[in-house]
Amino acid sequence: MPKRISPLNEKKINAAQPKDRVYRLFDGNGLFLFITPQGGKWWRFKYRFEGKAKMLSFGVYPEVSLNEARSRKDVARELLSQGIDPSELRKEEKERNKTERLEAERIPSVRITIEGKIEIWKGSNIMRFSKDEARFVANILNNLVG
Repeated sequence: MPKRISPLNEKKINAAQPKDRVYRLFDGNGLFLFITPQGGKWWRFKYRFEGKAKMLSFGVYPEVSLNEARSRKDVARELLSQGIDPSELRKEEKERNKTERLEAERIPSVRITIEGKIEIWKGSNIMRFSKDEARFVANILNNLVG
């Protein structure tokens, strides 16, 4: 039978001071606050998937509140109940986002600013034109293509 742990509250979290070594304040159901000697407070979720111990990070306190950490834990627990590893799902999402970002960098985009300037982006490169310069470039491109 699992050990009974009293849930954390804001008062306990704010009172936690750094020590010589890292330590943990447990909230229950695998959620805990990892406190470093430098004073960092990191939300962690420890779980088992297919017999292996795994851990997820939910962010830094106070940017991620106690309630937010608990809701993220609940989402992870729901995924586990469906037979999905939340860590693998997070890795797949990161890879998909990276692929989408790289794809977006390959495709140029055009934007007209409030000042009337025209910007052409491709990846991290930006070309800025006045209206006259943009017309000149458009004429050259039309002559090349047409």
